[in-house]
Amino acid sequence: MSESGKHSLSDYARRVWVTVGIVVITLILLLLLWFSANVLLMVFAALLVTLFFSIPTNYLHRHSPLSRSLALLVVMLVFLALLVGFLLNFAYGMGQEFERLLNILPDSWSSLEELIQQYPLGEKAIDRFEQFANQFSLPSGAINSWSSQLTTIFSSTLGAMLNVLAVVLIGLFVLLEPDSYKKGVLVLFAPSKRDEAHDFLDLVYHKLTWWLLGRLISMSVIGLLFGLGLWVLGVPMAVSLGILAGLLSFIPYLGPVLAAIPSLLVAFTQGSTTMLYVGILYLAIQFLESNVVTPLVQRKAVSIPPALLLIVQLLLGFYTGILGLLLSEPLIVLSMLIVQRFYVKEWLEDKDPDEASEEIIEEQG
Repeated sequence: MSESGKHSLSDYARRVWVTVGIVVITLILLLLLWFSANVLLMVFAALLVTLFFSIPTNYLHRHSPLSRSLALLVVMLVFLALLVGFLLNFAYGMGQEFERLLNILPDSWSSLEELIQQYPLGEKAIDRFEQFANQFSLPSGAINSWSSQLTTIFSSTLGAMLNVLAVVLIGLFVLLEPDSYKKGVLVLFAPSKRDEAHDFLDLVYHKLTWWLLGRLISMSVIGLLFGLGLWVLGVPMAVSLGILAGLLSFIPYLGPVLAAIPSLLVAFTQGSTTMLYVGILYLAIQFLESNVVTPLVQRKAVSIPPALLLIVQLLLGFYTGILGLLLSEPLIVLSMLIVQRFYVKEWLEDKDPDEASEEIIEEQG
């Protein structure tokens, strides 16, 4: 075999091995990503906690003689006071309303049963429901089964609380010295790429800040309108239920549905008519939030197609649980920035890195 043929063969073998190596490394990275998905989501949640507390901390630091550490301490104390006050008020009020609901439900069920029995299919429907309910009668050994289930629930709750504590602590540690962590990330890039990486990190910070402010404004509007509406309707715990509705609306589409359940249950203690009015109020506020509030506050952030958001929520909720569901929207924001910055602007349109970042900011904010 000639020297040129041997050289061509060795060059081909080298390319094959390089391709195999790239494929193997890619598969290993995907496996690591799969098995460490929850840890990565917790890290991302911690960075959002950093972003959340940095907004009031930076504002207080710039407009007062307080140092950054003292400003953060003041923000944390105010936040903890508000959180403890809400939890105590909500737990006490919800306990009272739940006890009242248990007293009302038997009479309400009797009235509903009498109403349904007036129709031809009513008696059959009630019989089917009673047969279904009898399936859940206590079998022998049910207490032991319930005891094991309660143990599982307790351990899961304790694990979730520890995860939340870890996320908050990581976020606060990053917030105390954000420049150090930012420099540590930039060191991982080649010197020629550090300015580009720095600009992209600033772009992500800019967009996620506006996204978070938009969500906070939207949550505040929902909580204020819902609490005010419940107060006008004479529903107990109007303030607490309004705050709860605002907090749960952090989860787009699914959160407001969860917020409506306790409000409807409390409204039911005041009568079925009040419950109907609360349902109408809930639908009106959601229509206003989806068609007026959200489009306005998202002008400075990334506009997310609703179908894409729901698909990502379902996927992350199925594979990673509640944490993926909570973080689906900011993850989409981050992913869209990466695609627009490195694929669309720089790869497809062959833009200069600085020009690409400036165009993204101009187009979406």
